[in-house]
Amino acid sequence: MILEDVTTTGGSAMDAVKAVEDAGAKVSLVISILDRGEGAAALYAQAGVPFKSLFKAEEFLGA
Repeated sequence: MILEDVTTTGGSAMDAVKAVEDAGAKVSLVISILDRGEGAAALYAQAGVPFKSLFKAEEFLGA
């Protein structure tokens, strides 16, 4: 599992996913405390990597 504090586009955690996979392991989940809703979920879905967030920015911004 990869843990992120905040996800925006998902690029940083995806770099970690690639490093883990290159080392021969499988990432079962990327989890973020806060998803800013700017593309991370779509990036992980496209890569087939399960993704969950505890909170979404829109919950705090009223969007």
